[in-house]
Amino acid sequence: MIPRSRYAEAVDLVKLVYETISYGDPTDPEVVYGPQVSAVQRDRVLGLIDKGIAEGARLVVGGGRPERFDRGYFVEPTLFVDVDPNSTIAQAEIFGPVLTISPYDDVDHAVAIANNSSYGLAGSVWSNDEGAAIEVARRIRTGMISINGGMYYAPDLPAGGFKQSGLGRESGIEGFEEFLETKSIAVGE
Repeated sequence: MIPRSRYAEAVDLVKLVYETISYGDPTDPEVVYGPQVSAVQRDRVLGLIDKGIAEGARLVVGGGRPERFDRGYFVEPTLFVDVDPNSTIAQAEIFGPVLTISPYDDVDHAVAIANNSSYGLAGSVWSNDEGAAIEVARRIRTGMISINGGMYYAPDLPAGGFKQSGLGRESGIEGFEEFLETKSIAVGE
């Protein structure tokens, strides 16, 4: 989501990035994005892209299978803008190279859009006011959230989602505790 007051500027910048993003052989250190794990997942992502178009989101970059690869389950890095927060592509966990952008009017509106999902794996907040960003992050219902690019995947931090994005945690003390067998003993008087 982008503040409505900076929306056009942000869309132009993200469009430039998506037009030049490197994708291909995942063993090449210059490549940012590799193929999907299977034909089933590639077709699922392409189906969601088609659904996004059908539901009125504006496709700006990508949206198909790249012709330059004769093997692999590739999907072009895809950018949608003007996405209805209630649409399928705004609600789904796509797990593919698809970014959706929607405008918001104020912080409460942004939080409402972010929480308007049955999923809650991860998110990010960007701001030049770290304190305000932390307050917003506390209001968003995700299991992991970064502020200004902070890395939430680290061995000492618990990783996992809220809502339909999973139960339990990996990593950190919380992840380690899942391997313990805790016993409760209650003694009566």
